Amino acid sequence: MVRILTYCLIALFFVVHIVAVGKLTDQHAALQKSGYQNQLFVLPSPILKVVALDYDGVVSDYLFFKGITYIGGFASRGGRFQLNESQWQGFYNILDVSTDLDPYFQDPYYFANAFLTWDAGVVRETNVLLKKGSKYRTWDWSLPFFIGFNNFYFLQDYDKAAEFLMVASRRPGASTTLASLASKLAFKAKRTENSIAFLEEMIKKTDDESMKKTFGTRVEAFKAILVLENAVDDYRKKFRRFPVNLDELVKKKIIIEIPKDPFGGKFSVDSQGAIRTTSEFLLLPYHR
Repeated sequence: MVRILTYCLIALFFVVHIVAVGKLTDQHAALQKSGYQNQLFVLPSPILKVVALDYDGVVSDYLFFKGITYIGGFASRGGRFQLNESQWQGFYNILDVSTDLDPYFQDPYYFANAFLTWDAGVVRETNVLLKKGSKYRTWDWSLPFFIGFNNFYFLQDYDKAAEFLMVASRRPGASTTLASLASKLAFKAKRTENSIAFLEEMIKKTDDESMKKTFGTRVEAFKAILVLENAVDDYRKKFRRFPVNLDELVKKKIIIEIPKDPFGGKFSVDSQGAIRTTSEFLLLPYHR
């Protein structure tokens, strides 16, 4: 009986091996045919679950490490990641499979929210990944918080943003400000002010110094924008029109000087009073 079981297991692993090799061969052929080079790909989670046996966590860790090492090679001097759509999809896939194998693994969700939203513009798909984590990590307030931010800032879906912020506010260790943010969103409060509040909460939550630095620079940029937005609003109330350019704000002594864009761009104001910048900070992928 034991011998028969052993033979069955060997046969099963042989079949899995053939399927795995076939899958890899198909993916390599597709990549070569498409002309893409240096792509990241991963076997489907059902196959890896069988191959991994009781080592799902180990394989999950390996895949995550492989993913972050991969995108690290595409970092530009400005801090953005220069990947094409197919390469970003590969990174998303490896995080998705990693969390299929170990849905309690925290880091893939954090890195997905940090890079797939801002740099890749894959917002809705990232929310799907975060919802998976939120389902399993029921004690973790940060995942529904991230979903709320993504709905608020990227998708401008204030109802969904408020819904997930309320979920986050009820979880252990959540900041008391989350319920307040959720209520403000119900009334569609100013986007820039809430963006600052959201990002400052992210800085408090993360222990990763590189992510703290990234979020901190974004906060600086939003604060500079908020100064200009308030100044433009004061100018409009005083002169009943929008300024032609930001220099008018200084000439009319609305502000002392024009704040600098920490991303190296130059701020300007359009005919509708909206603040723009020449840096990539506000050129979010879904707006390009």
